[in-house]
Amino acid sequence: MPFDQTKDVLNHARKFHRRLSEFYEDLKDSVEKERTRALLDYLSRHETYLDESLAKFQDAVSENVLDTFLNYKADTVNVSAISEFEISDDMSVDDVVAAAMHFDALLIKFYGDMARKTNSIKVRE
Repeated sequence: MPFDQTKDVLNHARKFHRRLSEFYEDLKDSVEKERTRALLDYLSRHETYLDESLAKFQDAVSENVLDTFLNYKADTVNVSAISEFEISDDMSVDDVVAAAMHFDALLIKFYGDMARKTNSIKVRE
């Protein structure tokens, strides 16, 4: 069974947040509605904040936790799912919220899988 370390999983999650931030930023240029653009701007900044928060967490957590091996691959969050998402010029706020909830659900599943499949209490925390 393949193994990844906790630091690999966190790096994968950071990559997901960075790509999602870029996605929202790029999408902002293709929508016409001001409210939708404002929401996309907020979501882009929020994803950047989450990436930065994970980076700070990685700096603060012990090497023992970061070096812990897990018994599954970190590719359970499909970063390509972001770029494959349908974009239309007339996306509404509701469309953007639905997309954000979809991407959040991917991460919730990712973190849930990580917590269930590790033997380390420190990693689970």
